[in-house]
Amino acid sequence: MILLDTNVLIDLHLYALDPDDDYSASILSRAELEFGVRAARTAEDTAARTRRLNELDGLFDWLPFDVECTRSYGVVASTARASGAKVRGKDALIASQAHRHGATVLTANLDDFRPFAHLVRIVAPTRR
Repeated sequence: MILLDTNVLIDLHLYALDPDDDYSASILSRAELEFGVRAARTAEDTAARTRRLNELDGLFDWLPFDVECTRSYGVVASTARASGAKVRGKDALIASQAHRHGATVLTANLDDFRPFAHLVRIVAPTRR
């Protein structure tokens, strides 16, 4: 499974995804996208973000964040912190969800996920 980071979901049209791979999207990313709809500064931005979110709702069954993910979060976040890394909450949560499912994280922001790379495979998307 390849778990798409929120930044990839936002710009999904820019990336080439292999149709043979199993892609998933986190309910946590959906929450971030929902916030983006509500935080839009113009009616046009709100409408565009709402359309995008509706498209993504049609593409993905959002992967839930369950009790096992919370256990993985404890491992992923504490190990990153012990190494001296700054642990960013949203990224650590998505990394822990990937850890729980044995998934790879596909992100355009590799540096944000480096603190978790010892436990989770992190890769960059290929542009079209």
